[in-house]
Amino acid sequence: MAGRRIAMRMFLFGCMGLVFEIFYIALHDAVFGGNWNLRGHSSLWMIPVYALPGLLTGPVSHRLKNRHIPLPFRAFIYMLMIFAVEYVSGVLFTAAGLDIWNYSNLRWNLHGHIALSYVPVWYFLALWLEYLYRLIDGCACVLVKSHKTTQ
Repeated sequence: MAGRRIAMRMFLFGCMGLVFEIFYIALHDAVFGGNWNLRGHSSLWMIPVYALPGLLTGPVSHRLKNRHIPLPFRAFIYMLMIFAVEYVSGVLFTAAGLDIWNYSNLRWNLHGHIALSYVPVWYFLALWLEYLYRLIDGCACVLVKSHKTTQ
């Protein structure tokens, strides 16, 4: 059951991240670019990238909470994790010949894979990460249980 729950958690995190990205891009283009068509976009390759918090958040959160680290500092650590996952994913995608994103045109970018201009976005998301983890973990648990009872 643990394997199914982890897989379901990762799937839900992946889908939620994809939807978040599509909404963010559509709204960003509307507010800052005047494009009110509200067409966001992403890549299915992003699902495994967004799924990683489904693996990492729980164990990291437990360790940080056991050390009585306050939420603002935990969120900072989660933000660093997000940047690390984004950077490594960007390197791997580029090595595979995929052009999923490129931040080279933004100030304070690192090899075009991450940009410090996203600190507010990732920090705000990181503040909610533990809550989202509990919410999605609860959904994953219910889905796994309902799947088990229907067999």
